[in-house]
Amino acid sequence: MRIGTYNRQTEPLWARLRTNYFIVFFIFITICGPLMSQQMPDVRGTYEDYPVNMVTYWQSRESLKSVQVAVLHDPSGEQEARFDLTHGATLISLRYRGEELLFGHSAGANVEMFVFRKDTSQDFKGLSPYWSAFHPSQGGNSMGIPSTTAGVACNGENSMQAFAMMVDAGINNSFVHSPLFAVWQGKLSNTFPPGYSTPYTIQTDASWIPNSNPNSEPKYYLRLHQVVVNIRPKDYGPMEWFLEGAAPWTSTYSSVYAPKNCSEKTPCTSETAPILMAGRYQDSVRTHGFAIVVPTTSWATKSAYVMENAEYVKLLYGAVWAAPRHTFAVVLSHPLSGLSAFSFDWYICAGSWNQACNFGENSVHQSKSKVINKK
Repeated sequence: MRIGTYNRQTEPLWARLRTNYFIVFFIFITICGPLMSQQMPDVRGTYEDYPVNMVTYWQSRESLKSVQVAVLHDPSGEQEARFDLTHGATLISLRYRGEELLFGHSAGANVEMFVFRKDTSQDFKGLSPYWSAFHPSQGGNSMGIPSTTAGVACNGENSMQAFAMMVDAGINNSFVHSPLFAVWQGKLSNTFPPGYSTPYTIQTDASWIPNSNPNSEPKYYLRLHQVVVNIRPKDYGPMEWFLEGAAPWTSTYSSVYAPKNCSEKTPCTSETAPILMAGRYQDSVRTHGFAIVVPTTSWATKSAYVMENAEYVKLLYGAVWAAPRHTFAVVLSHPLSGLSAFSFDWYICAGSWNQACNFGENSVHQSKSKVINKK
């Protein structure tokens, strides 16, 4: 026997097969790999710290100095939109030609839902129905714990997609069954009462769409496509959805687009009000400000109206003051049964009220034509 020589004929069969497999695999990857490979999607965007200097919640002495935001720019370079990744990816800032149009210290465009108690006991007599409501909120907080943003993807500065878990801003005053304790940054809420989460996820797709009149300004409006999913089988009953806007204190001029006598006591329907709008402006001719535009057809609702002063909705424990401030809303009733989802579009329209109205009316005409064509 000669030491140091190798005889392939004496090599075990399994070893020869293994060697041949690696040779074939190497040739396959070398030749076919480039043909089968594809470019990885780029979901990066522009992110920055945005100063807010706000109290974390009403009982707290701590203040939140800044939040991280995702930044979008419209294709014309006229507008900048910032989405708060601390508070459910809500729109916190919208600047048009460098001028801030939103409140800028909390959610400027926000989705909230209310499920009002059916309990008529004496314990709740005389209290605001909002006090004891189940209150899922995208941009609010529950005893200092905000809606957790679970993921975000951007297409540069053109569009953004984000997922979040809504919190119960009513801190379980409705006494729902099997409530979820809120968790923030890996820690359970330790306040009294504690913060609560909800079984609702909300997806926000933000993008820019051209103004229906290409000769008008601004050239683009911000579109929010949102999907809310109830991940539990429980049906919490009829829900009131608040699509809110929040303007600076200096925006004292209010505008409403709705049928006559369309109010909380005498609401409209999707048929009588295919579009609802509300806005706040700094000047009497309504040119410096913004509006929220809400097409109602997809809601198929029997109850919809505009709330010019939605500030009191935020106040708990029977607060009596409700002076017109900076929050306004379009309110729509729509159910969301267990293990189901509901999607809708609404628009944040910078600039003049007249241009926003023209855009809203054109949007309704286009949606109606699509329905007719489908039929």
